[in-house]
Amino acid sequence: MTQWSRRRDNGSPAVPPVPGPLGLPAVRTGKPARRRGARLARTLRTSWWPRFFLAGVLALIVAVTLLSGAAATWVGISGAAIIFLTAARALSMTPGDYQREPPVPPGASGGPY
Repeated sequence: MTQWSRRRDNGSPAVPPVPGPLGLPAVRTGKPARRRGARLARTLRTSWWPRFFLAGVLALIVAVTLLSGAAATWVGISGAAIIFLTAARALSMTPGDYQREPPVPPGASGGPY
């Protein structure tokens, strides 16, 4: 049974139903398959400063759109402070600050326990 793509409006030729090596379906040899948000997800997962920066932006958005009065002022100032401090710290870091310690195998000495 041939499985067809859900998008039929793109006009590109469909993957031929002839199996490729090892009996797997043949694929086009173009760009490798990548998720759209893979770069953003990897950045948020591996670096500390984009998370804090995003938290500051979200605090500002919440302060402007959902809150009013003193709460909006405090949340807005807090969000702006988070953005400012995060940007200042991230811009002052050198490439040596980004280096990580090598992994320690289980049972090796040098740990706190």
